[in-house]
Amino acid sequence: MRFFVLAGLTFLGACSVEVDRSGSSEGAAGGYTLEVRADEQEQVFLVRAPDGKVAAGRVAGGVSALLDADAIQAFADTPAPDRSGEPEVVSIRAPGFELSVRGDPEGTGEDGGQVSIDVGETSIDVNAQDGATDAEDRANVRIAGVDEAAARDFIAKADELSPEVQAQMLAALGLE
Repeated sequence: MRFFVLAGLTFLGACSVEVDRSGSSEGAAGGYTLEVRADEQEQVFLVRAPDGKVAAGRVAGGVSALLDADAIQAFADTPAPDRSGEPEVVSIRAPGFELSVRGDPEGTGEDGGQVSIDVGETSIDVNAQDGATDAEDRANVRIAGVDEAAARDFIAKADELSPEVQAQMLAALGLE
């Protein structure tokens, strides 16, 4: 499980997420939403545009493919892991910045956990769940309220996706 959390946080750092402080329409209410859901068998990369366009790519067994509308809807209908009921372990709040960490404070830290960060108009949620086996581990990383450049970077830096699938995602979102 540590792998998923570290991979998620590393992926977040690679995304070059920039906070939009200008108050334009690309803030949290109208910005792009980026999401990765991963387990041992597959990874799904999803991008939602402010105008409602959605594109997603899936990687399984080293092969990537663009998801069609039905597969995207099925993915969207499957809720991300929710650990919001767990107690808050750490909370730091300041003007324009909020960090909270949820998990079992009595646990060893190997059962997963949730990290939520809000900076300006951008929110980042990393949610990991440790399964009974490594194959049952799951992670979800969601970044909301980012601009067009960050959405492009997210797709380009998802190097597990083939260049063809990356190009198809960019085209589906009108970002080519």
